[in-house]
Amino acid sequence: MLNPIKVIAPLAAVAGLFTAFVEGAQAANLVSYRAIYDVRLADAKRGSNISAATGQIAYGVKEACDSWLANQSSNMYLQTTNGDVIPQVVSFSSWESRDGKHYRFIGTDDGDEEGDIFGSAKMPQGNGPDNGTGVGEARFSKPQDAIFKLPSGTMFPVQHTKHILKQARDGQTQFQNMVFEGIDVEGAKLLVTFVSPLSERARDLSKQFSAQALNRPGWNFRLAYFDPTSQTGVPMYEIEADYLDNGVPIRWLMDYGDFTIEMSVSKIEILPRPDC
Repeated sequence: MLNPIKVIAPLAAVAGLFTAFVEGAQAANLVSYRAIYDVRLADAKRGSNISAATGQIAYGVKEACDSWLANQSSNMYLQTTNGDVIPQVVSFSSWESRDGKHYRFIGTDDGDEEGDIFGSAKMPQGNGPDNGTGVGEARFSKPQDAIFKLPSGTMFPVQHTKHILKQARDGQTQFQNMVFEGIDVEGAKLLVTFVSPLSERARDLSKQFSAQALNRPGWNFRLAYFDPTSQTGVPMYEIEADYLDNGVPIRWLMDYGDFTIEMSVSKIEILPRPDC
């Protein structure tokens, strides 16, 4: 049986992609937004038990004066080859302090209360991709009490995004980091990122909107998640994300091995910046 939180909530790991503030004169003026993404089955390998995917994902990110807020809810339905329909009605919300040291998260599964997730995490001052010092901690209270040590240098989603946006802007095409997002009762994961030009599919999607915020250049990111304790060298799952240089997401592709789901923007509203 598919775990709904794991099918949908990996978007939380790239939530920061669409919210981060990047320092420097070359950084774009990034925006807050709320959007609707249409779901479809992009590919199913031979032997996959998934034959179709339908539904929508509502996703919003808002900049606050001292933090970043992300909210995601999904009404997605996976149809199996024998005709069964698996509902994926879940939500995931997160709060991350602007300094990247504190993180709170909650995930709910409308079909299974035992799948709910609730917890928080913190990293010491001075922690970061280049000067990480000290061990952090993640605590879960749902679905069970659990504590995990987070390795030195572990980043939460927004802080991680600050890093990868800078890497992309500087012309880097591959790098890796330890990231914690709280989508399952585990510690930090090793996230390997590959950068390439914005996909043609994303370019076509952005042309459907007249808003100036969507007529901009961007990048395509391929993110591979690894269990740092595994010796297989095989990623747990992969996500491909197209987003513009101002932080607006256009498309996600979520690769689960035997099937791939595409989520493409169909409606978007740009939100005003906070008056701090």
